[in-house]
Amino acid sequence: MTADALKTDLRLAFKDTGEVDLDWSTDAGGAKTVSGKDNLIQALTLRLMIYRGHLEPLGHTRYGSKVAELIGEPLDRQNLELLRRYVRQALKEDPRVEDVTELTVTARPDLPGAVDVRAHILAVTGDAVELGLALDLG
Repeated sequence: MTADALKTDLRLAFKDTGEVDLDWSTDAGGAKTVSGKDNLIQALTLRLMIYRGHLEPLGHTRYGSKVAELIGEPLDRQNLELLRRYVRQALKEDPRVEDVTELTVTARPDLPGAVDVRAHILAVTGDAVELGLALDLG
């Protein structure tokens, strides 16, 4: 299977404010694109950020994750394990993901309510993909 199986999409700019916008930083003034493993990373990041069911009016009833269900909850061992399950479930629902081979979800002591998510993913192309992001559940 080729890298084309990981597809191409518009590149998004993830801002420090938490906003997401199109990346318009090309010399020609158009939006950039992202392909292959980088596109898979971007797609998985978005899947984790979007609440499951939020895109139901657009026909995407199962897209997203249940991560938002833990907003405001204490980040104790039980909730971190539940969050890890929610993250794993969302990642595995992407058809380009063969397996999640390693996953850690760790509370950030410097930012109450925030967690670091690190995942090693095996793509359907056989590529190893590393995903790392911080989620604010405060």
